[in-house]
Amino acid sequence: MFYKESKKFLNKEEINIIQNNILDINFPWFYHQSSTTKDCPVYTHTLVHRYDIEKEDPIVNSKVFSIFENIVLRFCKKQKIKFKKFTRAAINSISFNKIKTVAAHIDHDFKHKVIMVYLNNTDGDTIIYDKKFNGKDRIISSSKLNIFKKIKPELYKVVCWNGDYYHAATYPKTNNRRVVFVATFI
Repeated sequence: MFYKESKKFLNKEEINIIQNNILDINFPWFYHQSSTTKDCPVYTHTLVHRYDIEKEDPIVNSKVFSIFENIVLRFCKKQKIKFKKFTRAAINSISFNKIKTVAAHIDHDFKHKVIMVYLNNTDGDTIIYDKKFNGKDRIISSSKLNIFKKIKPELYKVVCWNGDYYHAATYPKTNNRRVVFVATFI
């Protein structure tokens, strides 16, 4: 399976913007009752909405998009990952939840890669399962899956993997929230 990781990848300017703008109390967050299922609420800041990649081009929805676009493009260049275009991008914030783990899912039913940047010190691992998309179910029970990789959030760590594999986030237990930039691309 394709998986790349880089710790402490961000530069001082990017870190400054994250700390003083994105994690600031004035940054706009929008509540969604369900991210993957109705039991998975999330506060999100959408940078690029999901769209029909066969008929449309991505539309940028945020002033902070260029910061993350630069991070993604620089990471892809360094890791020799082909990049054509974003298929979605957002900054997500989740807090403690009694269900503990978001539903196992894939983001799109077409070939893509997922990239994440952890934006705060937190717990709440990302889990990548060993099963690829089955061609019909974008959300499946994690009880039917084995864990391929458990990614511990580390401040400013960047991770990227093949989006065909089911994955999930775990809710933080000891910290009040988990903030990540997440995008998909082809």
